[in-house]
Amino acid sequence: MTKPSLGERRKTNTRREIAETAITLFGRDGFANVSVDDIACEVGISLRTFYRYFSAKDEVLSPIVTEGTDDLISHIAERPSGERLAVAVVSAYREISVPTHRVQQLIQLVLEVPALRARWMDDLRSLELALVPIIQERTSSTEYDAHLTATVIVTAIRVSLEISAKETSSEPIADSLSRALDFFNLGANL
Repeated sequence: MTKPSLGERRKTNTRREIAETAITLFGRDGFANVSVDDIACEVGISLRTFYRYFSAKDEVLSPIVTEGTDDLISHIAERPSGERLAVAVVSAYREISVPTHRVQQLIQLVLEVPALRARWMDDLRSLELALVPIIQERTSSTEYDAHLTATVIVTAIRVSLEISAKETSSEPIADSLSRALDFFNLGANL
């Protein structure tokens, strides 16, 4: 695998810096009270530069979610093949985990802003689709069964993140995720 060019790395870093700045501003001032101009000014870039990276304010958090999703997928794929899938998912989440308060801040924004919530659901769907081949490889499942399993995993992740954000719980999200996957493994009262 070739290393991304210096220009691509700079682009990625700039997108990430804009996203991190935006989440801080949104958390402090509220999504509706922060303009694209506010974000650009805080980062020290022009509006033109902002729009080179993002077409709208509601896209600005996508690098954070996308990087987290990509990291989770690669960590799950790298887990030992004999490890139970639920253990692999929780262990992978622990390996990439960012501070709980930062995740809660992001998810609170997502839940409060309809445009961000729609993107969140799209991102979760992408995570689900990316998990299917990994699950098929780990479990020799059919595509249908692997897709159902991916849906359960993503639902467990979503619910764990959203409840943690709503309750501003101090419980590590990986612990909540582990409990959710155990619940599903036991039949989820079905």
